[in-house]
Amino acid sequence: MSMPRAATSQERGGEAKKKEEIFTYNAPWDIYGMNWSVRPDRRFRLAIGSFIEEYSNKVQILQLDEDKGAFKERATFDHPYPTTKIMWVPDKTATHPDLLATTGDYLRIWEVQPGA
Repeated sequence: MSMPRAATSQERGGEAKKKEEIFTYNAPWDIYGMNWSVRPDRRFRLAIGSFIEEYSNKVQILQLDEDKGAFKERATFDHPYPTTKIMWVPDKTATHPDLLATTGDYLRIWEVQPGA
């Protein structure tokens, strides 16, 4: 017995293009910490932290390029030790400074500049 299914937009004669729903990003190192930004003016932005077995680690800020369907690196900065936690300021109205908190050996607060 076959189950009924909804017609796709192309079957209904629509011109709508099917959008990707799953995106991947291959970081240059193992990822240990990550967090999504909730700012409406920076849609699909993500911060990831490296796990390198050395003192010098990295944090990358990525943002989805919706036209290309791929994540684009917006910024990278050095971070002592791996990031055990990364959190964006929970600013759903985009009225506060764009802040990112990381922990490793101690708590650090970073201000993200426009364009990153």
